[in-house]
Amino acid sequence: MRYIKRSSGSSPTFRLKSTKNTEKPIILDFSYGRKNRFKYAKGYSIHSDYWNNSIKTVKSVKAVPNASKINRLILKLKICLEDFVLDFDAKQIQLTNALMKNHLDEFRDIKQIIEIEEEEQITKLIPYIKKYINRKEKELFKGPNGRKNNTIKSYEQTLNHLQDFEKEFGYELGFDLDGEFYADFVDFMKSKTFKHKKKQKHYSLNTIGKQIKSFRIFMGAALADELHSNLKYKRFKVLVELTTAIYLEISEMKRMLNLDFRKTPYLELAKDIFILGCEIGQRISDYHDLRRHEIVKYNEGEFIRIKQEKTGKEVLCKVTPAIKRIMNTRYSGKLPTKISKQKLNDYIKIIGQMAEINDQVKIERSVGGEKEIKYVPKY
Repeated sequence: MRYIKRSSGSSPTFRLKSTKNTEKPIILDFSYGRKNRFKYAKGYSIHSDYWNNSIKTVKSVKAVPNASKINRLILKLKICLEDFVLDFDAKQIQLTNALMKNHLDEFRDIKQIIEIEEEEQITKLIPYIKKYINRKEKELFKGPNGRKNNTIKSYEQTLNHLQDFEKEFGYELGFDLDGEFYADFVDFMKSKTFKHKKKQKHYSLNTIGKQIKSFRIFMGAALADELHSNLKYKRFKVLVELTTAIYLEISEMKRMLNLDFRKTPYLELAKDIFILGCEIGQRISDYHDLRRHEIVKYNEGEFIRIKQEKTGKEVLCKVTPAIKRIMNTRYSGKLPTKISKQKLNDYIKIIGQMAEINDQVKIERSVGGEKEIKYVPKY
């Protein structure tokens, strides 16, 4: 029998695959014998900034929450392949790429089954919410430029409030929550404050209601995952109070449209984008950056094709005469450039005041557990 000799010092290593993509696949790379090379994809991809090339592992950073899991797999795959190679050397069996791939595939299948069976049963609410948010983040559409989905942001806000509640009351939340927890949490949210423009403010009743709504979603998901059988959460009332709907009359919008802001172009931009938003009837997240959307022709008309950030759906919004006038007058037939949501909110108040949209509007809402009534100019 011919003796098979492996190249000395040869050992499996890991690297990032060279691609143009921002996220690069992690590859197992193993040279054996003469001109024999085996490559195996782990199934994970990361940004090169989070790869430690000196020790061939993923960096433990917040941007890669599953770094430890990936690194454990790196170590286990390395040991698995080394043991397999040693066994083949001892038995004087010729190695092939197909044999090594099949072995690692079988190892990963068995390992996955074991991990599922041995996964620690979640018995507390906060760990489950974190897992649920991570799961939903993979399912939901991301915002422009990969920004976090607004639903995920909302879930994370509720998670933060629940974590603050645990610190305040000194115990971990389970799934056996009842009316007493509901009353304590609502009271806690009414007393809690946040900083806004250098001032401490209380949360409105509607904001508290949003936290209850998210909480019910978390409990419902945990029920579906068979982590509890507690149905009391379904009786937790989502607090809602009617808010004053402030809207523009056509005559008021025309007054805004006719204002001349050539000497203050930032106000001109804000005015144009706001009026475009009124014309197309979309969320601010979809119209404050209209340049990223495409204008298409359909049935002899022109439409702005918008992919909604919240839903991922595409809608066609007609290019109205007012929109056409704005595009042709100041933007060479194109849509206006981007403006931040906060600047739009700030500037449109100034524009509304200059357009004398100052009828008194009654604002009534509950803040910090107390009814607040005030009259403010419509702008």
